[in-house]
Amino acid sequence: MRSLLATSIVALLVLLGHAVAADAPKAGSAGKFVHPGIYHNFADLAFMRKKIEAKAEPWWEAWNKLTSEARLTWKPHPVEEWNANKNAYMQGDAVAAYAHALRWSLSGEPAHADKAIEILNAWSSTLKTITGTTSQEMVVCGWNGCHLANAAELLVHGAPPGGKPSGWAPADVTRSKKMLGMMYDVIKDFKPRFNGNWDAAMMNTMLCIAVFSDDRAMFDRAIDHFHGKYAGDAPQRPRNGHLTGYILPTGQCQESGRDQGHTQMGLGNYVAICEVARRQGVDLYGAENNRLLLGLEYTVKYNLGQDVLFEVVPGTNWTKISETDRGRFLPILEAAYQHYVYRKGLQMPFAKQVIFGDSASLSSRRAPGPYRPEPSTPNAGICVGTLTTHKEAEGPHAAKY
Repeated sequence: MRSLLATSIVALLVLLGHAVAADAPKAGSAGKFVHPGIYHNFADLAFMRKKIEAKAEPWWEAWNKLTSEARLTWKPHPVEEWNANKNAYMQGDAVAAYAHALRWSLSGEPAHADKAIEILNAWSSTLKTITGTTSQEMVVCGWNGCHLANAAELLVHGAPPGGKPSGWAPADVTRSKKMLGMMYDVIKDFKPRFNGNWDAAMMNTMLCIAVFSDDRAMFDRAIDHFHGKYAGDAPQRPRNGHLTGYILPTGQCQESGRDQGHTQMGLGNYVAICEVARRQGVDLYGAENNRLLLGLEYTVKYNLGQDVLFEVVPGTNWTKISETDRGRFLPILEAAYQHYVYRKGLQMPFAKQVIFGDSASLSSRRAPGPYRPEPSTPNAGICVGTLTTHKEAEGPHAAKY
């Protein structure tokens, strides 16, 4: 078996063709939070509005998909006792609240702010307990809390220029913060002995709730866990639930031997984590010499039908990389491609093949194709990524295509 050092060197050469140096970290987490500042800030929202007004592609098609999904006929489904093993109670509503809040922030249509408020208020005034078996409530809070927090952040801080505030009553905002706090209580100690997509989802939601709630200690707790500084029960030392526990130096992921769907869920939530942190001045994309880039490229390369190096991950029974779901691409690439390629001038040749591939070239590999615009996969972090994160060239080192 190759050593990690040897396979790391091979991975860098095979995946990228050159070494990628991480940018120096930006300012730490001290200071006030930027609002809006979870998945979108003022500049992001202004950029989207400009592209929508111009009917520019691919944003226009992505916007039309969002508007077709943000339906005013949607009715919330709140319950007093949310059994997380029946996730459908919450998931549709969480994504709908976010879709309506985003549509309102971009278009100024008050009916969509009203609908987002209706959904959030229905849940915050009804939910009393969160339950589950085999700790399922933890990962399900991770999957859904991020969308609820983003919806709330937009309603409070994302009014369009010259538009009226959303009209969300302060008492209702406070009640939603308490509901999100209930979700935080479920996820605050993570589950690093489970497969790593769990902690990735929980870290994402924890950061989203922290920004909306202006909770610096909560924000720092998630950042520390990302780096492997575990704050939970002492006997449960970090294993799978942090960046270098989930992504090896080769780019192989802790769940690569399990299946490709869960692996991409984990990676998608890591991308979302990096996006939230970036808007608050914390560079996680560059952590461990751009480790996330390696994980994405390794996974995409394999799912494009090519061979990759594989070694058994300690603590797992998977002796080879899994072919389950191979060739099916979750919508997790736009934000990372925007950062690494357009913002930093690095290379993601395999992700590029997927993002810019046509339906014919991808369909032979059982992928949906064409990849753009990215749809929503609620369990994998950012929804509608083409609309919300694709900007093309942003800086002096941006690649030219």
